[in-house]
Amino acid sequence: MNPEIQSPTRAAPPPPPDGSRGWVGPGGRRARWLEPFLLRLVAEGEAHGGALIARLNELCLAPDGVDVGMAYRTLREFEAEGLVSSAWVTDDGPPRRTYRLTDAGRVALDEWIAVMHERARLIDAFLTGTERLGRGEGG
Repeated sequence: MNPEIQSPTRAAPPPPPDGSRGWVGPGGRRARWLEPFLLRLVAEGEAHGGALIARLNELCLAPDGVDVGMAYRTLREFEAEGLVSSAWVTDDGPPRRTYRLTDAGRVALDEWIAVMHERARLIDAFLTGTERLGRGEGG
């Protein structure tokens, strides 16, 4: 699998009109992390959207908190793609939609795991090179 693919379940979007490769600088958006983390959290156990968003915020996925609308849109997209299934639960209090990972979702999560391992390798290579620069070993 090509590690530059943004999402293993969707085609890569076209490049931005400014010709950049879509890179977001330090302090930029972290929305690209939303899909793999949502899949991972749903894989940990059935949960409703509010609980998933709270767990995403505990992970500090976004400096100002996760965009709630984006999280719910992503869950709906996952459901449309067959990656998660949902059901309304009315047991304790108001009705809530709970999400469960499907077999297709597990395959997508496994693909994301491979992508994240490659990203971790690249981040390690970047940091190792940066540490050498700090020791005066650079050109």
